[in-house]
Amino acid sequence: MNRLPVPNGLNQITSSWLTDALGASMTSRPVSVVSYSAETIDAGKGFMASLFRLSLTYDGEHSGLPFTLILKLQSTDPKLRALSDKLRQGEREVRFYQEIQAHDHLRIPSAYHSGMDPETGDTILLLEDVSGRRQGDSVIGCSLPQARHCITQLARFQAAWWDHPRLDILDWMPLKDAETGAYRDLWPEAWETLRGKAGNGMPDNLLSLGDRLGSRIPEIKAQLGRRPLTLIHGDYRLDNCFFPPDGDPGPPVVFDWEFCARSRGAYDVATFIIETFPPAQRRTEEMGLVNAYHSTLLDAGVTGYPFGECLIDYRLSILELFIFWVVTGACCDFNRERATTYLHNTLHRLDTAISDLSCTDLLIE
Repeated sequence: MNRLPVPNGLNQITSSWLTDALGASMTSRPVSVVSYSAETIDAGKGFMASLFRLSLTYDGEHSGLPFTLILKLQSTDPKLRALSDKLRQGEREVRFYQEIQAHDHLRIPSAYHSGMDPETGDTILLLEDVSGRRQGDSVIGCSLPQARHCITQLARFQAAWWDHPRLDILDWMPLKDAETGAYRDLWPEAWETLRGKAGNGMPDNLLSLGDRLGSRIPEIKAQLGRRPLTLIHGDYRLDNCFFPPDGDPGPPVVFDWEFCARSRGAYDVATFIIETFPPAQRRTEEMGLVNAYHSTLLDAGVTGYPFGECLIDYRLSILELFIFWVVTGACCDFNRERATTYLHNTLHRLDTAISDLSCTDLLIE
């Protein structure tokens, strides 16, 4: 990992530090960052970290260097930081940018610098600014063609990693079932906390399910952690996708890889569909989208994975998505209007999907 010191806050970012951090990207002629300004990126869409857009001024020819970039630091909120440390989110994302290459079908933002302090666990990322693209919105949703595009691009990305031998050596990226202990430890308090935050927005059926689901975490994660495995994003939703200008069919640029894992790929599909569509639209379009995902896997060379198995993985993933929401959502701030709407929307969508697809029937009695 890079030997530069890892700042633990914006106040420790200096022009000199930025010059050193961008050193590998510098032109042959030495260039220095002489000043920068920073703006906070709206926390209404980035719950889990501290995000800033930096605007840089150089002292010389700066061809090829960014005028702006995204600075990602771990949250200063003690609860979010404790969760991040327990789930090793910061380490996962830093290692992802250091070890996973860009892909034609699911674009990964360029990383100008990544680092982690092994003693404190502090992490830092300097990432490509894609503000010229259009960010997706999990509250507003998207069109069916755009959803199909996101899911088929995801399938092509996952097919390239499908039971790939390299997955076995990415030991910093957890298997789904390797997270079981941490999630079981966090569940009781997290469930009570999220119930309180959701208030009347928590559906009655989810109230009942949440009271008994904690004991089923090992079972669900074990099933999603068995082969065939692929690389999943872990939070594949519209808020994390940035799209090219209208009419450009290129892939989305996908941010926030701190929950990447080795898992059954249908988890990302479930996350995208459940968080994108209100129940009535989901019921109409859901099977077509799951079929599109599965067909694209087969077209990309995946074998031995029948559609029936894919559909079971999808249904299990909806339960796993609820578990994820409880554990992470308990630490998030939902006080802003947009965040409250997002929380209540997702809980309602999870509730109806779990019922419509009889997801709990998959659990062993």
